[in-house]
Amino acid sequence: MSPKIYTIGYGNRSIHTFIQLLTKYQVDILIDVRTTPYSRYQPDFRNRTLELHLINHGMKYLYLGNELGGKPSDPSCYTDGAVDYDKIASKLFFIRGIEEIKTLNSEGFTVAVMCAEQSPARCHRKLLIGDYLEEQGYEILHIDKDGTVLNELF
Repeated sequence: MSPKIYTIGYGNRSIHTFIQLLTKYQVDILIDVRTTPYSRYQPDFRNRTLELHLINHGMKYLYLGNELGGKPSDPSCYTDGAVDYDKIASKLFFIRGIEEIKTLNSEGFTVAVMCAEQSPARCHRKLLIGDYLEEQGYEILHIDKDGTVLNELF
């Protein structure tokens, strides 16, 4: 049986619904992979506020946006001005972030990788992180906009 890692995007969800979904899937640690861990439109998803919500519900928050964010500051991660996931995946900072996820998972924690984009099909948490981990034998379970889990549609 493959180790499992969840992904989730908050989109226009309320913090209450978001926390309910994390609880439903028994997530222990939420890993924030937003390059910029703030939300202009959803103040509950600003990194410090989100961390407090999670703590109040018995979960932990870990920011890995510097390692696993979809818009790295390293200019060599871009081709003709567009982010290049293949280039990111070869970087030491990315590998270190992936290793952190794998370590937490191997220690028995249920982790969910989070970004703002609600649809996994359009987000680096699937196209970069999820695909990379799948190649290493992990089962990636995307919590979709309706709260169901997707893993075979990609």
